[in-house]
Order: sequence, then structure tokens, then C-alpha cells
Amino acid sequence: MRHGFGHTSQVSSSSDRESPADRPARVAGPAAGALQLSELEVALLALLSIRPMTGYEILRHHARALEPWWETPRTQIYPKLRELQRRGLIEHEYVVQQSKPNKRLYSIGPSGSQALASWLGSSINVPEMRHHMMMRLFLGNFLPIEETSRLLTDYRDRMAARAESFRQAKERFSRSLSGPYRATVFFELLSLDHLIAMTDLEVTGTDKALAALRRLGSDGALASAEQASELLDAIRDVS
Repeated sequence: MRHGFGHTSQVSSSSDRESPADRPARVAGPAAGALQLSELEVALLALLSIRPMTGYEILRHHARALEPWWETPRTQIYPKLRELQRRGLIEHEYVVQQSKPNKRLYSIGPSGSQALASWLGSSINVPEMRHHMMMRLFLGNFLPIEETSRLLTDYRDRMAARAESFRQAKERFSRSLSGPYRATVFFELLSLDHLIAMTDLEVTGTDKALAALRRLGSDGALASAEQASELLDAIRDVS
């Protein structure tokens, strides 16, 4: 997974199969009617609400800004752009360039802005959990404690490295708060702060689980109900 966050400078112009990222979500509000937006469509409309972009720019911005917390198969982006245009939610224009290939510039249309605003105003769903470390920990009795501890330590170190990369991204892109997209950057940084906090929780929660495993002993047997309770508490802390 790529790690990055932030906004780049403005660019001027002349004028399948369903995946979890493409799961439809009904747009709330009377103005939206029966319109539905998939998660991928929301992400694309959100990016185009910042400014018009080419398909390449959309891919790049998605990888840098959204992918750490809103995963999307990249192969679905171009087909979905065509679908959004067919539905009248986005528009495009051909931009003629000197000494460069012409490019197709996408922009959000009035219907797309209305649909996105309706989605943004709907209730926030709780995260859909598919936590691989939690499942590994839940079934930890099938492995020697040393092996489970090794796997958890590796996971903890990778999450710590990810948290550090997010902190570096925050420091790098905080400078954009004085640029032309300061309002957009402000909210991007708010979401990045939350992402850092979530990643830090993975680190501290895994540390607690590792500490409980060390107390458990090397024979793999729970010595008491109190120790079992400590391990369950550590699992709950991770989530």
C-alpha cells in the first residue's frame, strides 16, 4: 500500500465485477431521489470536487491522499469515470496541448455535486471491520506462543513504520496550509490526524497483547481466569 497525503498545485486547462470499494450506498435526501453512489463513485466525485483532473491525476491523487484509508482497485477507476459521465454526474473536455499529447480533463457536474453533497450529509457508517491481526490473535492458541509473538511483533513494527510515514506526510503537506487550497488541506490534515491516531492505536494495542502473551508463559496454557481476562482485554484494546 502506498503512503502519502496532501494536495498539489493547480493545473490550468483551456476552458465488472463489484468489489467492496464499489458497493452501492444510497444517497440520502429528497433531492437525490433514488440515486445510489458506490464507494468508488464517492471517492472519484470527492477528488473532482477539489478541481478538474485528468485520469492520471485522479489515479495519483487517489494513491497519495485516499488509498491509506479508502482502498480502491485502480483498474476500476477509468471504467467508473466513464460510467459517471454516462450518468451525467461528471463532464470532460479535451485539452489541446503544444508538444504534448492532448488530454481529457474531467470535472464534476451539477448533478454530481448534488449527489456528493447528499452523501456527505447522510449518517456516517461505522467502519466495516476485516482485521487480519485480530483474527490471527483470536486463533493464537493454534500456534506456539513464540510464533504468535513473532508475528505480532512484525505487525507492530510495520504499523509503527506506517505511523511514522504518515507523520512525515503531515509535516510535509502542512506547508500547503498557506497555499490556494488551504481549506481543502485543512480538512485533509484533520483526516490524516485521525489516521495517525488509528495507526498508533494498532501499535499500542499490539504492545499490550504482546505483554499479555509474555505473562502467559511459555507452555501455552492459561494459568488462571485472571490471565485469560487480561488477554481478552488486550484484544479489545486493539480494536
